[in-house]
Amino acid sequence: MRKTFEFLFVFTVLVFFSAPVMSAPLPYWADNGFVQFADDEGHTSGPGVGGQDFDAEYFYVKLDGSTLSVGLQSGFDLYDGVQTWTDDQTYYAGDLALSFDGNVVLGDSDTYEYAFDFGFDTHSYDNNTNYSGDDTGLYLVDEWGDDGDIHYTTSNPFAMATGDLVAGAGGATSGTESQLDWQSTYYRIASFDISGIENFQQLDVHWTMSCGNDVIDGSYTPDPVPEPATMVLLGSGLVGLALYRRRMKK
Repeated sequence: MRKTFEFLFVFTVLVFFSAPVMSAPLPYWADNGFVQFADDEGHTSGPGVGGQDFDAEYFYVKLDGSTLSVGLQSGFDLYDGVQTWTDDQTYYAGDLALSFDGNVVLGDSDTYEYAFDFGFDTHSYDNNTNYSGDDTGLYLVDEWGDDGDIHYTTSNPFAMATGDLVAGAGGATSGTESQLDWQSTYYRIASFDISGIENFQQLDVHWTMSCGNDVIDGSYTPDPVPEPATMVLLGSGLVGLALYRRRMKK
């Protein structure tokens, strides 16, 4: 009976610490005008193991003129970009994989044409490949890292291998808040100018870490901006209506 109890206790502890523990959205997002557009609940392409330390939680977005800000909240350390587990293995935060043409295929790295590099010290799961050294900002990707650089390959893409910087980071913010009794949740924001991005149809974002224990994907469609011709027609119509009403009064 005692052995049975000990087994059940150990099993319960293992399940508790290996299951995802999602914290609540931080007040920071609503206080600063961000809109949530994704969470990782019900995600089917990632293993979703490792507990709060490896939980990808939410995506947020804010568009202010031509400045796009993408916010990420996660149990993974986004302040330093590294997480050490009980076996002293070090895991690394990946780059944001981005697409603006609306043609993303989940799991297909080549369909993400952009990456936002947070400027972290980033290495592959086996620590043999170094993705560090790039300036923080938005890159047009030449090549994503190899599938073998991440433990759970279903969570790819993980990190950009090579690319060209097209927009530097502006107003980047990061921080942490202890929401759980035993662990914290972190956030980091990628802000950049999108005025040089042609044919912005839809924002697709993907993020994971070097082990690929969890992954988050999200899509956001911005409100359409009226075309100049439409604005001219609208203005002409308003002027015509005003003249008509003036004539009727006479």
